[in-house]
Amino acid sequence: KSAKDSSLVSKLVVDAKTDYPSACNAMETLLLHKDTLEKNSAGNIAMSVLMSLRVAGVKCLGGPKAMKAGLCDIAAKEMKCEYGDLTCMVEIVENMDEAIDWIHKYGSGHTEAIVCAEDSDAGEEFLKRVDAACVFKNASTRFADGFRFGLGAEVGISTGR
Repeated sequence: KSAKDSSLVSKLVVDAKTDYPSACNAMETLLLHKDTLEKNSAGNIAMSVLMSLRVAGVKCLGGPKAMKAGLCDIAAKEMKCEYGDLTCMVEIVENMDEAIDWIHKYGSGHTEAIVCAEDSDAGEEFLKRVDAACVFKNASTRFADGFRFGLGAEVGISTGR
């Protein structure tokens, strides 16, 4: 359900970026499955999410595929970047394998999340295959926080292997 509910998807993504943009678990890259670009009964999920980010003051830089699709006006200079502010990179992926390969190549190894339908096999596959300190399904990356874990204000999360 959540992947088809653009308001819920937008809420999770905006929280992941704007709650504390300089935190180590803030979203730096938004990978969009190609199907989110299609208009369906729920609207165009990708455009809803991008508009919500922009309304929240987030500058969205485009990866090569996002630029080609016209999702962003400014190209990202590099694929791996921790902005630490209200800037993120947006890219389109064809499938789960491409998304996970991208995460393993360019991600921080700290916190990764997928937003998908509750009954989707994609969520469980993502949880099993992504190598990061914290991996979430249908939750903001900001959930990886001592306060949200109920452990106090700050908790060190190791990305060592």
